[in-house]
Amino acid sequence: MEKKEKKNENQLFNGLTQKEKEEAIEKIIDFSCPKKSFFLMTTISSILCTIGIMSNNASVIIGAMLVAPLLSPILAIALGVSLADYRLIFRSIKVVSKASLYAVGFSFLAAFLLNKPSELNHEMLLRSFVSLEMVIVALLAGTAASLSIIKKDLQQYLAGTAIAVALIPPLSMSAVALRMLEIQIFYNAAMIFLFNLAGIILSSLMVFSLSKFYTSQKKVTEELKEEEKILKDNTVNQ
Repeated sequence: MEKKEKKNENQLFNGLTQKEKEEAIEKIIDFSCPKKSFFLMTTISSILCTIGIMSNNASVIIGAMLVAPLLSPILAIALGVSLADYRLIFRSIKVVSKASLYAVGFSFLAAFLLNKPSELNHEMLLRSFVSLEMVIVALLAGTAASLSIIKKDLQQYLAGTAIAVALIPPLSMSAVALRMLEIQIFYNAAMIFLFNLAGIILSSLMVFSLSKFYTSQKKVTEELKEEEKILKDNTVNQ
């Protein structure tokens, strides 16, 4: 029995049991559930990130990335594509879109209330140009993020991948660029976010497909039904 478990742990993609796949699906859907708390954490993260960018403080930006919950619904999009589950795909796209609007909106509000910088600082410049390296980082970060959430022996690295994917900073930077009337930088920051988004989805899709998550369609259906019930109960209790 022990030898079998060790063998499974050593297999990167084929070592997952059905139970482990279902646990991963439960985490991904639960962490990306569009509850008020999800959007609250997105708001807090975006405001923190804006403060970090405008004050040229990398530590605050890193803290904001750790707080941001945006990675989970993006992984849910990749999971939905790997399962050809259109309900999960559209639900997750809606969550990502709404969270992104929250991030840009509250980042702009924070940038408007703070003193307008006279010039671009170091942290702003880092998020003002699109490069091939960023695409490679997004692909690698997406792979690490999906592996970290599906494999128990890698879950201690999940916080690190939240920093590597860098989803909130380009959204906040786009809002800061609007505040400074820097339209080209706004465009570049938005493109960085989209490249990160695409890279994470593509690499996570590869991981979910190779790990044969398509055998767990039933679990996705159950989790989405449970989510609907939770959201409905929360609406009734308001």
